[in-house]
Amino acid sequence: MQVVFSFMLYLFTRIPKEVQTMNKNFYKMRRNRMISGVLAGLSDKWDLDVTLVRFIFAIFTIANFGLGIIIYIILASILPTKEDIEADMYGTDPRKIKEAEPIDDDKGWFW
Repeated sequence: MQVVFSFMLYLFTRIPKEVQTMNKNFYKMRRNRMISGVLAGLSDKWDLDVTLVRFIFAIFTIANFGLGIIIYIILASILPTKEDIEADMYGTDPRKIKEAEPIDDDKGWFW
């Protein structure tokens, strides 16, 4: 059990500084998901392989007699998707196109 804890502590300290300052929210993802995308979101946030995160989750769940499943269900119901966060941040409306001004040929070229 101590080996799993120390390995998870190593993974948490491995997070790059750019990722720590850029995004502090947890989220789930629609891409690379198997059930609801919680583990895919965690792997994207921590810049790890999805398979590694799933393997660590399986070991955690087996070692703690199914506690991981309860935590997964809670996170699946609480966490927003990354796509929804980006839609709120950047918007989903089409870009506004500035109306072109008509050219007045009577003015000349430069004066």
